[in-house]
Amino acid sequence: MTRSHEEPTGRTVLVLMCLAQFMCVLDDTIVNIALPAVQKDLGFSGAGLPWVLNGYLLTFGGLLLVAGRACDVFVRRTVFLTGLAVFGLASLACGLAAGPAMLVALRIVQGVGAALLSASALAILTATYTGPARARAFGVWGGLSGAAGATGVLLGGLLTSGISWRWVFLANVPVVLAVAALTLRRVGPARSPVRPALDPFGALTVTAGLGLLIFGIAGGERSGWISPSALTALAAAVALLAAFVMVERRHSSPLVPLGVFARRNVTGGAICALLLAGTMLGTFFFLTLYLQQVLGFSAVRNGIAFLPFALAVVLSAATSSRLVPETGFKPLLMGGFALLVVALLWLARIGLDGDYWTDVLGPALIAGAGLGTVLVSSVTATTQDLSGEGEQGLASGLVTSTNQVGGALGLAILSTVAFARADTASGAPAAKPGSLLAGFHLAFYVAAGFALLGFLVAALVTVRTPGRALNEVQRMARH
Repeated sequence: MTRSHEEPTGRTVLVLMCLAQFMCVLDDTIVNIALPAVQKDLGFSGAGLPWVLNGYLLTFGGLLLVAGRACDVFVRRTVFLTGLAVFGLASLACGLAAGPAMLVALRIVQGVGAALLSASALAILTATYTGPARARAFGVWGGLSGAAGATGVLLGGLLTSGISWRWVFLANVPVVLAVAALTLRRVGPARSPVRPALDPFGALTVTAGLGLLIFGIAGGERSGWISPSALTALAAAVALLAAFVMVERRHSSPLVPLGVFARRNVTGGAICALLLAGTMLGTFFFLTLYLQQVLGFSAVRNGIAFLPFALAVVLSAATSSRLVPETGFKPLLMGGFALLVVALLWLARIGLDGDYWTDVLGPALIAGAGLGTVLVSSVTATTQDLSGEGEQGLASGLVTSTNQVGGALGLAILSTVAFARADTASGAPAAKPGSLLAGFHLAFYVAAGFALLGFLVAALVTVRTPGRALNEVQRMARH
């Protein structure tokens, strides 16, 4: 007798995979709040401190496509457990770090574990669930992924203020141990019946290319886009990614078969995921700065202020997961991006004498609803046409890598325009709330432009699959 995906084992798999993804996303924002304490305790320089974040982002984003393909070549559970081990050991070592260089190096290792963990978790979900059950699973996945960012601000503030910054890393260890123990008991060691051959040159060029792209973006944001280091990294990234395309065209079993991008829903879904990440990571960053630097919120109060946003993400993702089988993903993509445009244009009007209840809460709830809706529908769009045997890892790699690269690119662009505008408004390095606010306004307008572009991509690129037809396609895929 075939086990239903709705039975407890299926739900346990969902909980474990979503918990792993929650840790990966959480470990970015939770560290933000702890950075001042880290700098004081370990003696970081101002230029070195951002690499506590960038080191993690660099390897996390750069290795995702390779990690995704590993899930198609090797046993998915083995890849997942390897990611857990690397992530957990690196978290423990980060919490015990004795100096700046040691912490940055360990964050790089932690990013390797996060790439393996995130890609394999989504691949396991894609292989485990089909039809409406998959839509519901993606709803939980999307809701928790979006809420992890807001939750990280609150937990980071509580742990740093109440115990020590080291616990933002050490808190991962018991969670990793529990997830590993349950995974060994409840997740089967399945592998794809179709096992693509390894593509080492493709893996090397895409990993190095994406890593240098993220490095150049992060460096350009802080040292200037025409600085030698940024230009060299970006030029090398372009060259390596071009080489990757050439390698993939010639390989018999490419890491990323370029033909998949002829499937409009794959291309449209990936672009929408990239634009969503760029829009929301930057928005989250600047809204945090507004609450703390303009309205004077503490780190803990800032985290509490984001809880309604997190709740809106979870509820909208759950609602969207129920609607996808009925309506298809295209109207949800368009509706979610429309909500984001409205929220960001509202935020672009906040003032120095703003009030959380009248000026922030409303757009935050609308943005949360839009984020949860687009998260679920973009993952569904990208993975729907990549659900065949041997493609689950590819699908997970595309989804997670576009999120990481989109987040890095969006934050860099929004930071550059915002702080340039703030400097112009003040005539000097921005330090006054008034000049900062001018930069925040421009950042929110540009982010609204990203969301509008996402709306247009959803409307013009993705192909609308009627809900009932979608159910039939997924039903046939199971057989």
